[in-house]
Amino acid sequence: MDKGKLFFWLWQLGSIPTLIYLLFFNTNYNWWNWIILIPVNFFLAEIWPIYWLLKWIGFAL
Repeated sequence: MDKGKLFFWLWQLGSIPTLIYLLFFNTNYNWWNWIILIPVNFFLAEIWPIYWLLKWIGFAL
């Protein structure tokens, strides 16, 4: 298996659970803010190591 494909799938193993956490457990949606919050959650899920590091340090995300 190509190292790039392996890295991609390992990255997604962290990204998908992070996205589920952000969409269902970490957000309070209104009638208007889902337009902003859902794309932001997708972005944060793709940079999941940085998100969890900042959350562990104590920044409010």
